[in-house]
Amino acid sequence: MKRNKWGAMGLASLLLASLLGGCSSGKSASNTSTNAGNAANAEEKVTLRFSWWGGEDRHAATLAAIEAYKQVAPNVTIEAEYQGFDGYEQKIKTQLAGKTSADIMQLDLPWLQELTKKGDFFVDLNTQPEFDASGFDQGFLDNYGMYDGKLAAVPTGVNAYCLIINKSLADKLNVDSAAQWTWDSLLEAGKQLHAQDSSKYLLLTDHAALRQDMVTMLKQRTGKQWVQEDYTLGFTKEDAAASFDWLYQAMQAGVYQPLGESDLFFGKIDQNPKWINQEIPIAPSMSSILPSLKTVLPEGTEVITALPVIAKDAKDSGVLVRPSQLFAVSNDSAHKTEAVKFLSWFMNDPGAAALLGDVRSVPPVKASQEAAVTAGKIDAAITNAVELGLSHAGLVDNAVANNSEVQKIMDDIVQKVSYGKSNAEQAADELIASLTSKLKDLQDRE
Repeated sequence: MKRNKWGAMGLASLLLASLLGGCSSGKSASNTSTNAGNAANAEEKVTLRFSWWGGEDRHAATLAAIEAYKQVAPNVTIEAEYQGFDGYEQKIKTQLAGKTSADIMQLDLPWLQELTKKGDFFVDLNTQPEFDASGFDQGFLDNYGMYDGKLAAVPTGVNAYCLIINKSLADKLNVDSAAQWTWDSLLEAGKQLHAQDSSKYLLLTDHAALRQDMVTMLKQRTGKQWVQEDYTLGFTKEDAAASFDWLYQAMQAGVYQPLGESDLFFGKIDQNPKWINQEIPIAPSMSSILPSLKTVLPEGTEVITALPVIAKDAKDSGVLVRPSQLFAVSNDSAHKTEAVKFLSWFMNDPGAAALLGDVRSVPPVKASQEAAVTAGKIDAAITNAVELGLSHAGLVDNAVANNSEVQKIMDDIVQKVSYGKSNAEQAADELIASLTSKLKDLQDRE
């Protein structure tokens, strides 16, 4: 797999042109899909399983697309297997190991990086004439879908880490919704808000968001990956201690909702009552989460997006741009050709795009972006988040940094600091010791 900063930056021109410039003529997948569907009338009946996670908006839109596919391929029945994020990763990994996975599955980037090293689980889409990859940005595919020369998966959308802001509430609470936050200004504003009303917190979070904040801080302090591709650390004890000290202060001051409360809604932050009842104005998250967060608020609530927190003296922006998720076809599928046909239609067909809209952030295929824009199905706030992310993109995360075992070490220490069970110095020592041991173990497995 090739990973570099320019894959995301190179995509900016494609996205900005298509989203801001409106529709243009191009190859339509709908005619091809319809012709294929007509030919399929005489084919055998096929049942495919399609697995994904998400919120209610994503479920509803995806089910509508599955229903529409019946007009394209009447012989194909697609069984939908969908749920929230919590528990999905383990389910997928168990199914892949047991050869019981769905034919088409939604994956998260770190899982794909690990799974492709453990086995040949996924169809090489470059070898499938039924799959049309021409509308994808090649750099984006190279960076995120190619493994050992194979196109193992394709991005479901272009996602940017951002601040999702309930502007109506922020204005009411005198929180500056137009601010470009630094860690210092965020801490001060959060302190003031919670001091004025102890039921209010500035930021909605869970342990994964806190981990992202700590990783971002380290990147901004050093200008390096926090874990480097040669299995070494990209930060010092001083860097880690400073980051954990900020986190401890923020948790003590009520900048974030206490983790014991917020983690009850891990992977489903749109269900957090503090957000629903408008007691927290800002959610640091990926842009693809915006529809779910917006839907639960009263009609007429204005929701906007902004760049995430960037340190005043940052050596790298730390702004994360990556695929929303990835779609792959199982190598154990009994109907690979039909599964690939469906995935190609799902990603390329303008009709499908008009149904799916932005439930997986901005579509990665130009024609699909244009169709979704024309249908009014891409929220301007998501467009803004992706544009800002692309124009301020930081270092692209490498496979080692995205390893789930590596991330769990940071998760565990973040939780200790958040609960006041470890101070900054202790947390920094533990992080360095645990990562050094784990990285050696991972390197030995190579």
